[in-house]
Amino acid sequence: MTMKTAIRSLGIAACLLTLSACDDSKSEANRQPQVSAEQAEVLKYNEYVGTANMTQASFGDDLEKYRQYVQPVFDGKKKSDSLFFSSTSSMGRIKEKLDKARAMKPDMADLDAPAQTYSEALGKADPLYSDMANYIGAKTYLSDKGAHGREIQSAFIASMEAVTAAQAGFANAIDAKDRARIKAEFEKAEKDTIAYYQLGMSYHIKESMDLASGFLAGNGLGDKKEAFKTSLDQFNGMATNYENKVREKTKNGCSSLMLHVNAYLAKGREIIQDTESGKYEKDKKRPAQFQLMQSDEQRDASTLLQNFNNVINALNFNRC
Repeated sequence: MTMKTAIRSLGIAACLLTLSACDDSKSEANRQPQVSAEQAEVLKYNEYVGTANMTQASFGDDLEKYRQYVQPVFDGKKKSDSLFFSSTSSMGRIKEKLDKARAMKPDMADLDAPAQTYSEALGKADPLYSDMANYIGAKTYLSDKGAHGREIQSAFIASMEAVTAAQAGFANAIDAKDRARIKAEFEKAEKDTIAYYQLGMSYHIKESMDLASGFLAGNGLGDKKEAFKTSLDQFNGMATNYENKVREKTKNGCSSLMLHVNAYLAKGREIIQDTESGKYEKDKKRPAQFQLMQSDEQRDASTLLQNFNNVINALNFNRC
C-alpha cells in the first residue's frame, strides 16, 4: 500500500458524540418507532461511517499494481507466465451499504451526493474487476495469449480510475462532516468529563495526522514538525485524563484503548526523533544497491497510519 493512496479510518461513530442514539438496552425493532429526528440523523450518519471504515486501502492501490505488473504484459512490453491480481473485492458489499445509508432519512446532501457517485462507480467497476480477477486467477491468459485481458483492459482501467476518484470524494465528504461534528461536540462538552476527554482524543489525533500528511506522502514533516509534536502532546494529555476518569469508575481502566494510543504516540515521537537526527535523509543518500525495497521512512509512515487506524477503531468500538 502506498502512502499517497492510503485511506485512513475516517469516521468516529456518532454514538460517541450523541449518546441518546446508542441505547443498546432496547432492540432496534423496539426503539425504531420512537426515533427522534436527531437520532435518525445519527443512525444514518453511523451507517455512512461504517461504510467509510470498511476498507483502509484505496482502490487506487489495485489500479497502481495492475498498471505496474499486469498491463505491461498485456501491452506486449513485458513477458510473464505468472501474473497476480487480487481476487477479493469489497466493492459489492460497499455498494450495498452505501445504498442502504442513502435510502435512510433524513436527507444529507453533503453525504448522499458523493455516496451516490461512489455507488454508481462501484456498480460499473465491480463486474469488470471480477472478470479481470477471475481471468488472471485461472491463468486463462496462458491459453488465449492474453486476448481477453487486452479486450477488457481499457474499460477496466477507466472504471478503476472512476471508482478511485469517487472513493476519494466520499472519503473527503465523510472526513469533513466528521471533523465538524467532533469540533462542535468537543467545544460544548462539559469539561473534565469522560465524554470531553474522549472527544478531545478524536479531535487531536485527527489534527496530528493532518500535520503528518507530508510525512505520509514521503516528503517528511517539514515545517510541521513542532506543530506535530505539540498535537501529539495534546492528544497524550486527553488520553491520560480519559484513562484517569475511567479508573475512577473501574480500577482496570481502559487498557484495550490505551494500548493503541501508546503505540500511536510512540511511533509519532520516534518519527520526530529520527527526523531531527537526520536518519531519513541519510537513508536517502545511500547508494542504490544498499537501499531497502521499503525505506525506514516508508515503513514508519505505514506504521503510523496503521496505529492511527487502530486508535479510531478502538474509539468506535470502545467498551470502557
